[in-house]
Amino acid sequence: MKDIKINNRSKILLMYLTWFFWKIRQAFTHLSDKEPKRICVLYLSGLGDIVCDTMFFETLREKWPQAKLSACFPAAFCEVQKEFFAFDHYIPHRSFWLTLKRLWSLQADLIILPGWLMRNSLLAIFSNAKAFIGYVNDLSFSNSYLNSYTLELAGIQAKRCVQDMRNCHLSQRPMAISVALGLGTYDIENLEIPRMKEDLNHAVFHAGARFEGRRYSEESFAEIAEYLLDQGLVNTVYLVGANEDREINLRIRSHSKLKTIVDKSGITLRQSLELIRTAKVFVGNDSGPMHLAALAGVPTLGLMGPNFPHISGPLGKQSRYLFHEFECSGCNQRDCDYNYRCIKAITTREVVQTLNEMLKG
Repeated sequence: MKDIKINNRSKILLMYLTWFFWKIRQAFTHLSDKEPKRICVLYLSGLGDIVCDTMFFETLREKWPQAKLSACFPAAFCEVQKEFFAFDHYIPHRSFWLTLKRLWSLQADLIILPGWLMRNSLLAIFSNAKAFIGYVNDLSFSNSYLNSYTLELAGIQAKRCVQDMRNCHLSQRPMAISVALGLGTYDIENLEIPRMKEDLNHAVFHAGARFEGRRYSEESFAEIAEYLLDQGLVNTVYLVGANEDREINLRIRSHSKLKTIVDKSGITLRQSLELIRTAKVFVGNDSGPMHLAALAGVPTLGLMGPNFPHISGPLGKQSRYLFHEFECSGCNQRDCDYNYRCIKAITTREVVQTLNEMLKG
């Protein structure tokens, strides 16, 4: 994979400062061999990253069934995440200082950092937790888009190791933590995911995405929706998304005269989940709703570009993806010298053929 680096001196400086604070915290944190009674998973990341860690959360429950498991996630995601794994307690993140105050009130025996984001590290470092484990910082300080991260610990004894984020799926990122804590392991290659709810004969499309390079053609989405409806494979196609996705959805509808293509942008995340988990099939870009669909057991087709499917593709045997690799694949996704050719290389013929295999097979 090409090693793409983000030129951001201020961020690199903050990484050095975070590492400095971490070494101070590590030096003043006493070792303990007691079983943790209050454990907090601190992960202020995207919805897809969080729900893909469901299997990791389950191994925590198996390891410490009597412990109080807390989660600190972005406030908007807590209610929906709960449908995949219910923690005993939640700290909905809305602001740094409020979250830090609530972490102090929690008095956690152990904070776990499944991701390497700086805000996660800083909150853990400045909390009063007795111990923590996770990817505190990138030791190379290279500011690469993806890199190998060293597992760091304070207050507990475990073997330090390295996790290469360029070669593992979102759901496998906490694997080094699992090994260090003696948790159970899990296989994502042959993952059987049961449906949460019976399908109601509709399809759900998500055409939005954080980066332009991940967004499949709106005209192609309309063409695929018409095919599913004309063939009688579904009776309605719902277009979900946040308020900022409304224009995208309206443009998709403008390419078709069918009234059974319905814009549902702006509904709550919980309402979107209800539409997704009762869908006969889900088609979407590399984003949070795609992972919700896959982990809800819905037949999911992920339209991938430019990120590699082995890193962020949909999970489960019921899922499929379409992806065309170029020499620049795995880029930082924020700009493109080739007019986003990777996502544009996916043809509607490929999508329709794959959907036929999924639905008729």
